[in-house]
Amino acid sequence: MLVRIGIAAEWWGVSASTVRRWEKEKRVRPDCRTRGGHRRYSLARILGKNEKKRKRVVLRYVRVSATKQKKELVNQRQKIESYAEERGWQLKKIFADIASGMNDQRKGLQRLLNAIATQQPYAVVCTYEDRVARFGTRVIKHYYQTFNTKLVAIHQPLNQSTEGKLVEDMIALVTSFAGRLHRQRRGK
Repeated sequence: MLVRIGIAAEWWGVSASTVRRWEKEKRVRPDCRTRGGHRRYSLARILGKNEKKRKRVVLRYVRVSATKQKKELVNQRQKIESYAEERGWQLKKIFADIASGMNDQRKGLQRLLNAIATQQPYAVVCTYEDRVARFGTRVIKHYYQTFNTKLVAIHQPLNQSTEGKLVEDMIALVTSFAGRLHRQRRGK
């Protein structure tokens, strides 16, 4: 499949004028030109070049539930950085939130999802899956897979039984609602 220069530039993470300059420098050649002289690039070739670059790029996500836990954000960042450094991954950007895991309107999470769609990194690294979301992680994982991106939770057990997952979900639910109840009482 052949695509126009704007799409090729977007996949490479540059502007169309940069792709034109690369052509003048003989770094990139279009696969063909239309009758009107417009450049067309092979999507398979673009994805191949992007794949080499993408394998190194990793985004980070950290989250805590309350402002009292800001120190934990720093700890999460450090753990993620050392984990990625051991694997030779290139850390691009960090997305952070101070909000409940049940809140799906978190600005950091929304920006992360947009970055995955545009940059298509190799992985998103967090300390635990529940940092991304308390519930609905399957939907988020599916979204990541759509863009060929992995969700890597550093401290997540690999093979957990169905009962264990159910117990964790119940504990997360009770913890979340208990926190909400305490916040409401504090406001009165």
